[in-house]
Amino acid sequence: MEELKYELWLTKLELGNKKKNRLSDCLGNAKAVYEAGKDKLIATNMVEEDDADIIVSSKNIYDLDIEYSKFKTFNQNLITRPMEGFPDKLKIIKNAPYGLFYIGTLPRDYDKCVSIVGARRCSEYGRSMAIEIAEELSRRGYIIVSGMALGIDNSAHVGALKAGGVSIAVLGCGVDICYPRNNINTYVELQKKGAIISDFWPGTAPINNNFPSRNRIISALSNQVIIIEAREKSGSLITADFALDQGKDIYALPGRITDSLSSGCNRLIEQGAGIITSIPNFVNNLEDVRLNTLYTDEFDNPATTFAEKEDKVVYGSLDYYPKSIETIINETNFDLMRVLSSIMNLCELGYAKEAFVNQYVKIK
Repeated sequence: MEELKYELWLTKLELGNKKKNRLSDCLGNAKAVYEAGKDKLIATNMVEEDDADIIVSSKNIYDLDIEYSKFKTFNQNLITRPMEGFPDKLKIIKNAPYGLFYIGTLPRDYDKCVSIVGARRCSEYGRSMAIEIAEELSRRGYIIVSGMALGIDNSAHVGALKAGGVSIAVLGCGVDICYPRNNINTYVELQKKGAIISDFWPGTAPINNNFPSRNRIISALSNQVIIIEAREKSGSLITADFALDQGKDIYALPGRITDSLSSGCNRLIEQGAGIITSIPNFVNNLEDVRLNTLYTDEFDNPATTFAEKEDKVVYGSLDYYPKSIETIINETNFDLMRVLSSIMNLCELGYAKEAFVNQYVKIK
């Protein structure tokens, strides 16, 4: 595609997004910008003389054919503002990206997108809530958007994929870089059922300054932004700030006032964010339709599938916060051996796990 050569050039050009967008809108596309002389560029009133000099001089440095050949060796694509399929939601935000690199398949529309973000060093409770919320939204046909960071972000992607849904990861580096490396499985699966996108050039390293920039895209693609566990000063709250500027609805998961991981979310709620007190009710409020028929009460309450009565009782005692064996014994009135037997059964079935030595949490 010959036009893509010029789109690559304009995407990489050392010029701000605002000026790129204005020039492209004024002249029609990147090829027209490339072919315009200095006088014509200045005559658009979209750039200053210094900018026109940068554009003209870049043609002597940037080889269209060589750079295009390099690009084709990458397992990725590029979509820019003038091209069909570029998200309309991104065209109207501050510092709107001119181009997006992506791997996988972009959605046809972004009408049902919800962003889920939160702490990297999250609790088991936060991780479980991120997965469950993403799963239930995905069953309703929502696209889950997040940043593929450790913790809540990755859990949101995992929940969407687990439910057979579609998810989009927005990276703070080139899409050819899996960051963090620990999320390689998510990185691979997203390419099959969703997309990995970035407005950074291929090979761009994941430096700290890139992440606030990528957060504006996470919030912009969605109608609602959900914050799950965030400290008072965190990247998740930066995403919330972008969402407010963009007119998005913000929801937060409340937590214990003594937990530092909940302080950011509780503060958002105090300031007027929506509060999630029930996952089904929250989703029903977004869209009043019935859940997929595969989602039954039995699925909603895994304890109904346990064969042993003791397993059900022990499961009911567990929380998303760690509990010691002694606490479980006191709450269930079972002896040590009966509690240990049930705990082992729950762990084998995937309903619980050992968070610390002799302390267990439920994970479903």
